[in-house]
Amino acid sequence: MKNRQLLTAGFALSTLLTLVCGFTFSSREGVEIPLKQVESYVYADTLNLSKFKGRVVVLNFWASWSKSSRSENKNIVRVYQKYKQNPNVVFISVSLDTDQTSWKNAIEEDELAWPDQVCDFKKYESPIALKYSVNTIPKILLVDTKGVISLSSAKIIDLENNIDALLK
Repeated sequence: MKNRQLLTAGFALSTLLTLVCGFTFSSREGVEIPLKQVESYVYADTLNLSKFKGRVVVLNFWASWSKSSRSENKNIVRVYQKYKQNPNVVFISVSLDTDQTSWKNAIEEDELAWPDQVCDFKKYESPIALKYSVNTIPKILLVDTKGVISLSSAKIIDLENNIDALLK
């Protein structure tokens, strides 16, 4: 209950900052992502991006009901296979699903083997989707070792070259 109150207060504050100051969280490249804990997710009870600072993070927004997301998941799995042994690269999938069974079935079917699978079943009203201005999926954010978004894309094609460049 306390976490829900804190989340509600945080959302109200970010809304107020947006209205009064024009401040918003964005998925634009070069924007530093806020590294704070987000509560109430299922597979990963929390999404604490600060624990990944110093590593390259592939943040994949998708949903089981999105045909283009499901298609792009095949490419993400291929990229994951390439980097899964590299401890400096982390994959996180954030689902915008509303049905837990469909979400879990899609994870299995698409072979999303990385451990960080999160969903709060709020679709586009999810605090993390709102925070990163996700209004269409699939959407992939590539976060550099300093916690700054270096790529925002709907396609995986740009991802590999950018990961390699960030690892140098």
